[in-house]
Amino acid sequence: MDTIDREAIAFTAIRRVVLQLRAGAESYDTVPDMTAAEPLLIPTSALHALKADPQRLLAMRVRGQGMEPMLFEDDWIVIDTSDRKRRNREVFAANWNGEACVQQLVERGGQWYLSFVNPAFNPINARSGQLSIVGRVVYQNGRKLTGRL
Repeated sequence: MDTIDREAIAFTAIRRVVLQLRAGAESYDTVPDMTAAEPLLIPTSALHALKADPQRLLAMRVRGQGMEPMLFEDDWIVIDTSDRKRRNREVFAANWNGEACVQQLVERGGQWYLSFVNPAFNPINARSGQLSIVGRVVYQNGRKLTGRL
């Protein structure tokens, strides 16, 4: 009889949440996303590959079309709330003027921009508003999202 690799088929449950943010505040609250009754199940092997602590991960829905075709509205993403250091060309969940957004951060000329994958949207200079990082996007729909895009 074949031996089953339990690690390969194990899943970890990640809380599905909606971020509650305030403009100018570094902190945030979460409330359960009532549109999804079950937690998001991520292969445990993927979490090990990411070296992510499941207790520091949150699942949230993408809103808007700015990150299409990489991330579509209503896609579920996983963010690592322990990873908030700005890194060029990485995707982050952020508090932008009190609104939750998922954007790529791009550094140009010593300034940070909220950048969109969708060419119909123009980058936004982060100095033009209040930006605080909630966490780095690490996983989406069966694939990890880390490294420069």
